Amino acid sequence: MGYNNQLDEFISSKFPGLQLKSPLFYSSEIAIRFELGGNLNEQSRVERVIHRALSIFNELNQPTDDVYLTVFVDSWGENPVASFEKDVYELFLAYASGVRKEDIDKLEQEFRYKDPDENDDDTVTLRYCTKVKAKDLKVEELLGAIANREMGYEPHIVGDIFLVNETKKSIFYVYDDRGMDVVADDTKTLRVVYDKYNNWILDYDRSRIDKIFLDNPCGG
Repeated sequence: MGYNNQLDEFISSKFPGLQLKSPLFYSSEIAIRFELGGNLNEQSRVERVIHRALSIFNELNQPTDDVYLTVFVDSWGENPVASFEKDVYELFLAYASGVRKEDIDKLEQEFRYKDPDENDDDTVTLRYCTKVKAKDLKVEELLGAIANREMGYEPHIVGDIFLVNETKKSIFYVYDDRGMDVVADDTKTLRVVYDKYNNWILDYDRSRIDKIFLDNPCGG
């Protein structure tokens, strides 16, 4: 069974009905949205994105955890697969130690953001996936590349990048340099980052997040 099929089975089992797409936070029952960059100059903003996202990742993931590295890229007539696929494979090879091209599972699926009122029938989503141990991910470098992409400096980092921890049943998603979502199937999994990095929570969503944890003080 390919990694994409394994990932689908895992998501449908632990997160029924959830799709890996933005806004992940609003589609999840148990989730936290953290602020990353803030109103800083470019260098300080990138540094804070890396520091905050890496701190949260390290709290939620242990070195031997099994993690799906998953990249979604949308393709249409003016953005054919050939225009980005080389960069996608290079992303995997650069930021996941020991991964070979043949270890990357590719799947074409319906456009994730399909709008029945829009004429986007020629758009499809390509999903690339592999599974590694958390220790084999070069997370700090990957986060730096994502942050710099948002500043316009990393054009070869393409698509939406999700880190799905099969062991901890959690999902880690930096949607851009402004913020990130973490999702789990139990509040106990996220309690440590809710408590430790509470002042990083995005104030706009704070009341909703507080309710999740106050209503489930012991998990669930």
